[in-house]
Amino acid sequence: MDNLFFIAEIGLNHNGDINLAKEMIDSAKESGANAVKFQSIKADKLISKNSFENKVDGFGFTDVNNIGDFWKKVSIDYEFHINIKEYCDKKEIEFISTPFDFDSADILEKLGVKRYKIASGDLTHYPLLQYVAKKNKPIILSTGMSTIGEIENAVEFIKYNGNNQITLLHCLSLYPTPPELANLNAIPLLKNIFDLPVGFSDHTIGFHIPIAAIAKGATVIEKHFTINNDLPGPDQKLSANPNEFIKMVKYGNEIFQALKEKRKVISPQEMEMRKNTRRSIVAANDLTEGKVLSIENLDFKRPGDGISPKEYKFFIGKTLIISKKEDDKLNWNDVK
Repeated sequence: MDNLFFIAEIGLNHNGDINLAKEMIDSAKESGANAVKFQSIKADKLISKNSFENKVDGFGFTDVNNIGDFWKKVSIDYEFHINIKEYCDKKEIEFISTPFDFDSADILEKLGVKRYKIASGDLTHYPLLQYVAKKNKPIILSTGMSTIGEIENAVEFIKYNGNNQITLLHCLSLYPTPPELANLNAIPLLKNIFDLPVGFSDHTIGFHIPIAAIAKGATVIEKHFTINNDLPGPDQKLSANPNEFIKMVKYGNEIFQALKEKRKVISPQEMEMRKNTRRSIVAANDLTEGKVLSIENLDFKRPGDGISPKEYKFFIGKTLIISKKEDDKLNWNDVK
């Protein structure tokens, strides 16, 4: 990949409010995101109705008393999808969403998404993997909670269903993820094992861990995004605010550029610096014609536009055929 790809994961942070979602899209665009990502959820397709009445703390919402209330609140219908996709097109930022069921995948296909995201929790949801793979568009596959064997099986299953356009995201499914558990060494490991593009789906607080992931070879960064960390919702506190996202994009791109060269090279700018910082062989004092040179007659001073000190042995024992003043550079034809 020639450039980094930053995904602002709005996810559930819109809280079911289309205007808040649009405000987040505007801010994500201004913060340097290449794409915004939502979660295409239908509560009754995600959670068993037997679990709907399970109590939760409400996540700061006054109208959420159980798990069913929450998932209904953040579910998005067809009209929400259309509205958001059209708004993203208007703002010239890519719309991505994670389908959690077959109908949602069809909605996204109808809207003409460029790629699909599969959540970590669905890495073993083979019916959904097959359904999405057969749409023959790039798939971003999160790998949180998964063993190498499970990832390998999922990748092979997607390929078996005719889709080789896979990007893996290293991910820790902890909200938030403590930095000491981020395990960024998994990024080069996944690249070496699968020979696929690898990114990082980040749930740490702050912007420094994703930057370290870039240094480890991540080319896609997915980061939860909010315009206000104090908004209600389970992911707001761990999400990057605009200021953090801007820094992540800025410093991340600088690090990515610093990693592009795979060889030890000297840039033209650095070659110019050599003239000023390296040294030349010069006369240590006034030297007369006929002087047989010893090391005591030589000195080594900047600039380095003369003969390099590494050639000093050439002059030892040679006879000057021209007089030299102190600090004059010595040339090859000054001796015999």
